[in-house]
Amino acid sequence: MALHIGRKRSESTEATPRRRLWPRRPATDETGKTAVVERRPRRWRRSRQNPVSAMILAAGWAAAAILALGMLLTWGDANPANMLVDATLDAGRWLATPFHDVFTRSDPREQLYINWTLAGVVYYVIARALSWMTRF
Repeated sequence: MALHIGRKRSESTEATPRRRLWPRRPATDETGKTAVVERRPRRWRRSRQNPVSAMILAAGWAAAAILALGMLLTWGDANPANMLVDATLDAGRWLATPFHDVFTRSDPREQLYINWTLAGVVYYVIARALSWMTRF
């Protein structure tokens, strides 16, 4: 039971009918009788996602997540001698290699943040587009 503060209860228990912006016309056949039209569900609703498409999208998410985690570790001054931190930063450096000097700044951390963010966004957008193309 929900508590409604400041709302008055309506005296009628009937639900008010939902108003439409325009009236719905029933489909009719040649004789003028109302015909039942069976509609197929939309294309993206009737088929499940392709496993190849799901894997492409997961790879894009993984690349973006590794780059984001590397940026967080750099921002938090994590110990680079730690094996997990080192592996994450190495993977991030490898993923961001094509975007290494897209933007140059005097502060190396700021340059890392900008270029790795760009790399993560590009990887995600490309993965999303490829996933969409292989879905159908």
